[in-house]
Amino acid sequence: MKIVTGNFANVKKYREVGYCTVSIALSARYYSGERMPELAPKREWINEPEKIYTPLYISEILGKLNPLTIFNRLNALSNGKNVVLLCHEKEGDFCHRRIVAKWLEENLNIEVPELGKMKPKDLFASLV
Repeated sequence: MKIVTGNFANVKKYREVGYCTVSIALSARYYSGERMPELAPKREWINEPEKIYTPLYISEILGKLNPLTIFNRLNALSNGKNVVLLCHEKEGDFCHRRIVAKWLEENLNIEVPELGKMKPKDLFASLV
């Protein structure tokens, strides 16, 4: 299983190439799929600047989780398929999914790239 990040706008493309989509957002009104609410930020942080938000998210959310446990849970949710961690922000915008990606990379020695607006054929190529 490989883990990547993306946003809800591209869910259809991700699913077309066989990814398991997993929301790590606080809410996703029209999304139907797997969710990991333990990776969602707290509502009161939403409008905080990055320099305040990031340390809060790391200490209050990630600091209470085990990266290997999260990896294993993703593997179980996806039945071993590649996973896209989803939230709302556009590629390049500050987002907690990239904080999670960096945390997984640093703790598990894996690469967790952002897929953004890649075309489905490129999505597959990026993981081989």
